Amino acid sequence: MKTLMWLAALLVALATTCMAAERVERRQPQAVVQFSYNWVGMPLLPRRYVNHCGYHNGRLTCADHCGADYQIYYCSETATGCCHVGQGYCDRTGRLRCSPALF
Repeated sequence: MKTLMWLAALLVALATTCMAAERVERRQPQAVVQFSYNWVGMPLLPRRYVNHCGYHNGRLTCADHCGADYQIYYCSETATGCCHVGQGYCDRTGRLRCSPALF
């Protein structure tokens, strides 16, 4: 009987350890690098927009309710919006632009 109780306690300890490890792995990143074809680096995407994320051609993108094949872009507090994946960029004045052409 003691062996059975020890075995049950061991299983419970292993199960809780595994569940805790899974919770750590599932944490979302604090900020995400924005994907753009533009050669100028984009600012990090703030935590509040890091939702509806997934991989598009091997790159992590976040949609934030933009819709299919769209990505949320963040240039500043006043310049945030949706463009097709990889098509958005921040212009010289800090405004968001959506264009297939490179800047």
